[in-house]
Amino acid sequence: MKVAHISDTHLGYVQYKTAERKLDFILAFEKAINACIEEGVDLILHTGDLFETYHPDMVTLSRCIRALQKVKAHGIEFVAITGNHDRALRRGVIPPHRILEDLGILKLLNYKPDSPVEDFSFLRDGVLIAGFQYFPRRMLNVLKEELFDKLSELAAKASVSILMFHQGVGQYLPYEDSFELELLELPDGFDYYAGGHVHVFAKEKLKKGILSFAGATEFRTVKEAERGKRGFNIFDTEEKSLKRVELEGLRPFKVARLSEETAEKSLEEIAEFVSSASQPPVVIINYEYKSLEIETFSKILEEIERNSLLLRITKRRVTLETGEISLPGKTFSEFLEEFLREQNHGDKVVNLAKEVLSANPEHIQEILKEFVKRELKENAEEIEKFLREI
Repeated sequence: MKVAHISDTHLGYVQYKTAERKLDFILAFEKAINACIEEGVDLILHTGDLFETYHPDMVTLSRCIRALQKVKAHGIEFVAITGNHDRALRRGVIPPHRILEDLGILKLLNYKPDSPVEDFSFLRDGVLIAGFQYFPRRMLNVLKEELFDKLSELAAKASVSILMFHQGVGQYLPYEDSFELELLELPDGFDYYAGGHVHVFAKEKLKKGILSFAGATEFRTVKEAERGKRGFNIFDTEEKSLKRVELEGLRPFKVARLSEETAEKSLEEIAEFVSSASQPPVVIINYEYKSLEIETFSKILEEIERNSLLLRITKRRVTLETGEISLPGKTFSEFLEEFLREQNHGDKVVNLAKEVLSANPEHIQEILKEFVKRELKENAEEIEKFLREI
């Protein structure tokens, strides 16, 4: 069986506040779907952040429905888990995946304590497919022992097994407090660990199987454009091998780092790239200089901007004084923790601040409510009632 692994499509994301980039994310997803059909896959797994948010706009939802109807028409099942962007936390709110499931074009795997195994796993042609949605670190620490034991037991009984997850893994994220678990903490026994949340393609051996992050189908950050390509994976369950499929025909990106010495020649190369591109590209320029302002090259910059969808320039002036100063690198989370501890706040406040800092803004209210309920216990309901009345 050929199983496609797609992730982090972020449908509905309006990058750089442009309608063109919002459409690019939809087109990338549709290209991935078409490529899956052309490759003759039997199953498509989506490992989280299908949508940018849990309440996508109607145009985005409609385009997604049409793409998944096409998948179903070709006899391919589409299976998904929710990610940190498109999960629904508020009571009475459902993720858009539930609507797609009601339409019969998507199967959603979702774990809750004491839920039957059918909620987060199933067998297809003798292959076990199991998965769990994104959990914040605090919640995952509570659930993972029970959940991971269940998953390992299921994998041990299957001849071939695939695990879907959407979590930050320490080895793949470049800064502190951005991950929820370490690589070796993942459950034992799976042949393919299909990861989401990390937007750049990665592959390595893990335990008895293969671990891979399929990466995003569109660049969401400049770092992604610098570090990787856009695409998805195909896992062959008989050969237990992985094939990488790169998406073609997407909007070009050009990220360039310029200095005074290289600026003129580099800008000429960028102008040539832009003029020959298949469609107007996104151009990001990081310029370091001592005295020569980049506006000196205004004529060629105007040409680049005229032929680009977007030209964004970041300038950094390097002086003798700043060149002599060497400061240790710190994440914002580290600066925040240092500040809170200077104010004599304990671990609970520090950990809450870190979780809020890394959370999707739409989920912050729910995180704070959970914190209040956990810390105030029997007084939580009384306080919540009081707040509703005032």
